[in-house]
Amino acid sequence: MTTAKAKAAGHTPKNQKASFGDGEEGHSRAGVPVYYKLYVLLAQKIRDGELGPGEPLPSESEMTAEYGVSRVTVRKALNQLEKENLVIRRRGARSCVAPREEEPSPPLIRGPIDNLLTRGLAAQAQNLETGWKVPTLHAIEALRLQPNTECFRVVRLRLHDDAPFSYSRVYVAPKTAKPLADIPLGNDPVLVHLERAGFRASCADQSISATLAHDPAASALGVPLGSALIQLRRTVYDADGEPCIYQVSLYRPDKYEYFMRLSRESATMRPQWRHT
Repeated sequence: MTTAKAKAAGHTPKNQKASFGDGEEGHSRAGVPVYYKLYVLLAQKIRDGELGPGEPLPSESEMTAEYGVSRVTVRKALNQLEKENLVIRRRGARSCVAPREEEPSPPLIRGPIDNLLTRGLAAQAQNLETGWKVPTLHAIEALRLQPNTECFRVVRLRLHDDAPFSYSRVYVAPKTAKPLADIPLGNDPVLVHLERAGFRASCADQSISATLAHDPAASALGVPLGSALIQLRRTVYDADGEPCIYQVSLYRPDKYEYFMRLSRESATMRPQWRHT
């Protein structure tokens, strides 16, 4: 049994100086606010237990020297940690790690969303945009369309217990999309509507990776710009092997994990695994 779960930030090896590359206010070279990168690093240390409850954080001057940032940046990072109840700040003293909350964390949503909806997951959909649009370059390539060809695009926000966890863009090739133009999409996945109209999917290519949050996804999901997100890309093919649907979904890693069970297919010393 295997669980793939995204981490919000990596670790800095001990005794290795972490630097955010500029020491200036504003944004780093990667476009992520410098204070937010420092916040993510400190938050991960707290969540992983590297900094325990009641343990003092380095002083502002120590963090300024260690990470190559200004005191303003350090204070903004500490403000964000305080908002999330991860640290306690005291005037004239070092900030310290807050006591761990005893309340259990909310359960993560696990697995492909369309499979979960089929099994009865109570996930509400907000259809933010629907209509014919010229797709992104990635969608054009995935659907093998000519440049400037319009396809049917659906932009959706999924919520569980009124909290957003998934932001998706679905692009449907023109030859497949006609049934979508005249029906209310409601809560069902786009593929469900298409198969009700006679379309049959035969297979799909799918990849999972990490990405950073940019607008409008960041605003819709309620996360700061530059936050880590799980990204799922999927291309669905019809019975003739032609690509018909291209989907890009972004998930909040604090509310979603991708779970897979793998079956062993080979009994040799080099086992092979199949997703079941």
